[in-house]
Amino acid sequence: MMILFENLYTKRLLNCLFKLRNITIGILSGTYLLYPITLFAGELHQHIEVTIVDQRVHASFCRPEKGCSLVKPETLGLPAAQMPVDQLTGTPIYVSEFIIFPDRTAIDSPGFEGLEGDMTPGDKIRYLASGHLSYWNTEKRQWSLAPEGVQIRLAGGLDLQPNQDCGQVFCIPKTVEGFTLFNRHGIDGTPSLIVGEIRSDGSLHTHLDWIIETSQGAPDASIGAYMVELQLFTETYPEPSDTLWIMFNNGLALEDFQHAVAGRVMQSSTDTALADKLFSWAESSYPSLFPHATTSFIAFGFYARCYQNGVCVAVKDNHIFAVGGEFGADIVMLGEFDVLTAQAGL
Repeated sequence: MMILFENLYTKRLLNCLFKLRNITIGILSGTYLLYPITLFAGELHQHIEVTIVDQRVHASFCRPEKGCSLVKPETLGLPAAQMPVDQLTGTPIYVSEFIIFPDRTAIDSPGFEGLEGDMTPGDKIRYLASGHLSYWNTEKRQWSLAPEGVQIRLAGGLDLQPNQDCGQVFCIPKTVEGFTLFNRHGIDGTPSLIVGEIRSDGSLHTHLDWIIETSQGAPDASIGAYMVELQLFTETYPEPSDTLWIMFNNGLALEDFQHAVAGRVMQSSTDTALADKLFSWAESSYPSLFPHATTSFIAFGFYARCYQNGVCVAVKDNHIFAVGGEFGADIVMLGEFDVLTAQAGL
């Protein structure tokens, strides 16, 4: 696995000291006498607990009494007993925060933790990336798609594939590039790589490296909250887990990041009543594309309807998507939800 943080805890300490130094200098120089000190979310470090339930990988919020890290709901502006779970879909949301380094903006949190005896020794945990890179628009106070030209790069474990083309009795396996790229258009790079290998005692403790950057690799992506989508599986248990979301704070003040969390947890990120009106309007306006009224449902984070001709239309992150029938086998983006509802006169 590519290691970007040889001594992350030392760097975290230095980063905190650097922030404290800047604040102290600002106070002494009078800078903060004119402007209030901005509170940042701090280190949102936590672990995702991984185990096997009913022959399938199961991910959940870790239990601190078992020795792992958990971000308290109060830190996220939530009631003490309310974990960050998406209100519309029931998807758990794990949080983290990028750190600015001299050459990159990155973090190796959340970690993945499994207790002794929970899994098969030697088995490999893998991730499967899906969806689009989501973004909290602080001006509109709503979740949308990430700005054009921004991506999150995930450095998974290098994978090996058999190679029978070398003409020798034994061929060196081919190495698969160890990066997955999340952007507003979907997933680029390698969508599935290794998270870690189960230890001999059946436990797991590992971290992946996440980098936020422009599409050219520059470390100056837009400030905001970002969210990616993953599933987990192992070689022994290949059926993917339920979807999990990881939300990253990239430079937002604590209060603004709490608004981003609340935009998923305390309210639905999609106005389902308005979405149903738009679907019904499309059915009456374009009956060849959307024939016959049908029931809406939730799947993979989308609020959707599907039709007898194979077409499905859905809302997610303030955008309309379609797939099937005349739209083809790949998901296509039709436009922004609020713009299309306004054009429809809704």
